[in-house]
Amino acid sequence: MDSKKRFRVRHLILIFFMIYVIYTLVVQQIKMMDLARQEAELRQQIEAAVQQREQLKKQIQLLHTDSYIEMVARDKLGLVKPDEYIYKESKPSP
Repeated sequence: MDSKKRFRVRHLILIFFMIYVIYTLVVQQIKMMDLARQEAELRQQIEAAVQQREQLKKQIQLLHTDSYIEMVARDKLGLVKPDEYIYKESKPSP
């Protein structure tokens, strides 16, 4: 009987060890999938940030052009070139 009990105990220990190993593998696989998802999201955010940075660089270059500066001076500040006249329409009063 002692050999049967030892046999059963060994089987129980082996079964518990196998369950532990399988559980650990499943948990690790779930963590790896979650980390892969997070990595993909971060890569998308990085790509979006790089695109936004490029757009901002283009805007900065545009802001330093003479034509943009002239447009702002005319539209926002109301400046004119020498010998130019501004015609403004007056709206009738109600």
